Amino acid sequence: MKNVFIGMVLGIANVIPGVSAGTMAVIFKIYDQLLDSISLDIEKLKKNFNFLAMLGIGVLIGVVGFSSIITYLYENYSMQTSFAFIGVIVGSIPMIYKKVSQEGPISFNGIILFIIPLVIMLYMSMQGDSGENTTILRQLNTMSMLWLIFAGAISAFTMIIPGISGSFILLTIGAYTTIITAISERNILILIPVAIGVLIGLVGGSKLVRILMENYTQDTYLVILGLVVGSIFTLYPGFSFNANGTSSIICMTAAAIISYYFSEN
Repeated sequence: MKNVFIGMVLGIANVIPGVSAGTMAVIFKIYDQLLDSISLDIEKLKKNFNFLAMLGIGVLIGVVGFSSIITYLYENYSMQTSFAFIGVIVGSIPMIYKKVSQEGPISFNGIILFIIPLVIMLYMSMQGDSGENTTILRQLNTMSMLWLIFAGAISAFTMIIPGISGSFILLTIGAYTTIITAISERNILILIPVAIGVLIGLVGGSKLVRILMENYTQDTYLVILGLVVGSIFTLYPGFSFNANGTSSIICMTAAAIISYYFSEN
């Protein structure tokens, strides 16, 4: 049941622009196992079948069952919800830094590797949602099918990188509204090419990230740390010195404590 719960968290994270499912996987200490499991290797799939099945069930529940709840929270308690997710990220930073420090002293090149993704995330946060268009696809032609496969692939690839939000990427390329609407309307015609793209992105992306983890461990975690810290900027909704602001700080603090507890246990 634990993996179902974690899957639900990943599923919820997947539908919120700015929230990284990869970061959630790192927080719950399943990131390495997840990367190892997503493979075309039959033996690995057999070995990790129960893990992937339970996680997959949770993700499905999170995406389908909780997307409306998250939408409601964002529509009615936008600041509190955003600050809660910021708290989740803040609480995970010590654990990621610990992984960096375990690999030895940080070199100058390592510092650069941390700064570059941090700056990129800051830049992305300044772009807002200007890339999103309001056209919602409900029918397919050849070009739209290829576009949805591409959108699914790039979203899945970025989804497994901690700090990068797959939904945020969908937002910037103008596919977010179409896909979220297709999920809520159970539009299988639209979801099939997206699912094909997701499969391509997960398998190909996990292999690349796994190679980096095995051969450039500290450098990879420094990049991840930069992405994770930078993702705070993409989530930051602004602040008001009133009751909403106070409750938002409380939500962030509580979420940070819970996140830190889970990352250390």
